[in-house]
Amino acid sequence: MKKDDEKRRSFLKQILGTTAMVAGSALIGKKAQAGEGTAVKRPDEVLYKKTAAFKNYYDSLR
Repeated sequence: MKKDDEKRRSFLKQILGTTAMVAGSALIGKKAQAGEGTAVKRPDEVLYKKTAAFKNYYDSLR
């Protein structure tokens, strides 16, 4: 009976150790960084036009 308990404890220790090692390596892994040339330059982009409907909508919010 003691031998079965020792085998089971040994197995559980190995599983716990492996799990801790995998979790630790995931935390230590290299962090991702954004590339430098990915920014898009947009010269004075207008996202909306001032129309009567636009003015009425914003006036209704007050």
